[in-house]
Amino acid sequence: MELPKRVVHHIEALLTGAKYLVAKPRMTVMYPEEAQILPEGYRGMPKFNREKCRSCSLCARICPANAIKMYTVEVEGEKKKKYPGINYNRCIFCGFCVDICPAGALEFTDIHDYASYSLEDLVFKPDRFAEGPPPRPFKPKLVKPMLDEEVGLKYVPG
Repeated sequence: MELPKRVVHHIEALLTGAKYLVAKPRMTVMYPEEAQILPEGYRGMPKFNREKCRSCSLCARICPANAIKMYTVEVEGEKKKKYPGINYNRCIFCGFCVDICPAGALEFTDIHDYASYSLEDLVFKPDRFAEGPPPRPFKPKLVKPMLDEEVGLKYVPG
């Protein structure tokens, strides 16, 4: 009698788990105390420069995740203007907003992670977006990935 495919797959999964129980332990980054060294040109969280912005709204129109929204802001001595804000909860870090901005008002930062206790904290209106994402509360130990034939991927001090 042949076992159903689902039972076979469950047995294979259990055997794989058992294999890794006795195999050499895999290495992992002990985040957030350790952080991986990122390659040159890695896309971090975008930052907004209000002085360069032309209020064209191209960034909001091209965003595939609908993470950028234009906000009406009163500017001293001027009429109301529209500036972008970002919802980092929706941002997929594609870089379309940075690429399309004709004035160079959007740029990537070297910060690629940010944690908050509420979803509202991930919405950065224009003023907060101009400040950029907050830095990490502490400096992590930097590590770089290396390939090891026995272990696979492991991390060594950078």
